[in-house]
Order: sequence, then C-alpha cells, then structure tokens
Amino acid sequence: MKKADSIVIRLTGMVFILIFLTIAILLILVNNQMDNHFSQYLTNMSQMMGNGHQGMGMMHGMRHGPAEITYISAVHRSLLWVGLVMLAVSVTISYFIVREIMRPLSALTDAVQKVKAGTYGQTVPVGRRDEVGTLTETFNDMSQELAKNDKMRRRLFANIAHELRTPLAILQGNLEGMIDDVIPTDKKVLLSMEDETLRMGRLIQDLRDLSLAEINELTLHKAPHDINVLLERAVSMLQPLCDEKSLAVHLDLARDLPKVSIDVDRINQVIYNLLNNAIRYIEAGCTITVSTLAVTVKGQPYVQVQIADTGSGIAPEDLQHIFQYFYRSEKSRNRKSGGSGIGLALAQQFVRSHGGRIWADSEVGRGTTFTFILPIHSQRRQ
Repeated sequence: MKKADSIVIRLTGMVFILIFLTIAILLILVNNQMDNHFSQYLTNMSQMMGNGHQGMGMMHGMRHGPAEITYISAVHRSLLWVGLVMLAVSVTISYFIVREIMRPLSALTDAVQKVKAGTYGQTVPVGRRDEVGTLTETFNDMSQELAKNDKMRRRLFANIAHELRTPLAILQGNLEGMIDDVIPTDKKVLLSMEDETLRMGRLIQDLRDLSLAEINELTLHKAPHDINVLLERAVSMLQPLCDEKSLAVHLDLARDLPKVSIDVDRINQVIYNLLNNAIRYIEAGCTITVSTLAVTVKGQPYVQVQIADTGSGIAPEDLQHIFQYFYRSEKSRNRKSGGSGIGLALAQQFVRSHGGRIWADSEVGRGTTFTFILPIHSQRRQ
C-alpha cells in the first residue's frame, strides 16, 4: 500500500483542512471585531478630546497615524502566529490520535495478509469494544473457522488416500502374483479383485455425491412416494443379514401417511445406510425397530422415520462426531466391519438436500436411535 493511500494520512489531511478553515474563519472574525472595537475606541477618544470638526479631524489623524498602523499590524501578526501554532499543534495531536485509532486495523491487515498466504488460524487481540473491536472479533472467528476447515480438508484427503490405498494394494498384489504365477488365475481371485474395484467405484461416487450435496448442486429427481413402502422393501432385502446374526426386526409403520416428494435413490441410500449400520454394529440377539410417524415441527408437517436398536449404544464422545467424514468409533476401526466411513455423512447431506433433518440419540448399554424427518408438501389430486 502506498503511503499516500494510508487512512491515517487521509484522515489527518481531512482534520488539517477542517482545523485550517476553522482557525481562518476565527482569525477573520477576530480581526474584524478588533478593527471595529479599535475604531470605536478612537471615536470615543476623539469625542473626549473635543467636539465637532476638530474632534473628527483628530480621530481621522489618529486612525491613520503610524503608531496606530504599527499596532494593528503587530496584532495581526500575533493572531497569525497564534493561528499557525494552533494549527500545527492540532494537526500533530490529530495525527497521533488517528494513528492510535487505526493501530488495530494495521494489525488486522497484517493478519489478513497471512491468511491470504495460507496461514490460517491468525488472531488479533481485541482491546476495545467499538466497531473496530467488533470487526476484529469477527475476523478472529472467521480465521479460526478457516483453520478448522483446512484441517478437516487435509484430514479428508488423508482418509481418501487411506481408503483407496488398501484396495489398490490388494489389486496390485494379486496382479503381481498372477504375473509371477504365484497366484492361480481362477474365478475366486478374479471375483475378489472385482469386489475391490466395485468398492473403490462406490467410494468415489459417494464422495462425488457428498461434495455436490454440500454445495447444493446435487441433482434430485423428486416424485411423490410412500416412505413405508421403501422401508418395507429395505427390511425385506436385509432380512438375510439379520437372520445371520439372529436379529429381530419389528416394523411399526403409521398407516395413511401422506406421500413425500423425494428422490427415491437418495432416500433409499439413507435407509440402507442406517439399517446396515444397525445390523453391522449391534450384538447377536438384539432387536431393530423401524417406525414412522406424521409430526409437526414449527408449524410444518413432516414424516418422521426412526431406526432404533437395542445394542450397546454409542459413547457420548463418539456420538457428537458420527456424521463427520471417515469418523469411526473404536469398535469399528477395522476395515472389515467399519464400512467406508462416509455413510452417515452422506445420509445427513441427502436428508438436508430434501429440506429435512437427521440426528441420533444413544445411551450406552441401552441402544441407539437414528431419526430423520422429511417435509410433507401438499400434492394436487390427479
């Protein structure tokens, strides 16, 4: 920034102009008043010394005499010097006052430049409670949020690399074994390689959908659907997995529910993610209950879906993070049972894209309940 563009210089210049005009006007007024009073003084003196033409002549002489002129000039010079000194002192004081006022902005500018260069998390001390202080607090909050988002972005990239590295390593190992005739080229190995390839494809597609949903650019093909039908089909499809773990599944679906305008594929993905999580993490012999209900939230009608289990529950320190990318609790750290790590994040974004909300309640030792609501939009009768 050029020195001439400094706010301190410009504000000081404005103060200089205002003070200069003020002092100039005051000097003019004082000078005129002094002339008037001095003339009145001479007139009074002439009247005291004589009357008529003689007094007027003496007054005229006194007003234009060398002594009077010298006196008036001296007073004018004194007023001028007083004005200049006042102007210099005022401008100097104004400069330091303005510079002190602008000091936090200078620190703020330095911090902004560092953030611009990629050094997030910069903070500026807040030493005042005026508009500049409010601006500083806002910047500090923004800087901390940028640092948090940058950390999440780096962690996301690391997690993506980790999730892709394992299947790629498996594929590479199998291919190298086949080339070296260490691993036989049979159907079982090829199917295993296909599974890893499909898994990578699903992960990449999920990440793409997740990114589009976060920036509100995910295309939704909405149509009126009965949410109960989707839940019944999902439970029927996953029943074999439940039977393997001796899990009981109960349906408690409200009848005559109004249809909701949804993208069937996206909401199906939400339902399957929640059901798969319940089946994967609860212990054998537990129960899963799927229920629906028409509810009203802040005057807006919604359809509510709950998927509850009687498993061991989720610890409070894990519960607050379960919708974050690639977050897995300690019991799901292994790759075999832990899933991709973005299923719940994806479910949250899909529900939000439909204007709904999703949350989880859990109590250790008693189970977990996932709830999501979808808005009911009135449909015209066909």
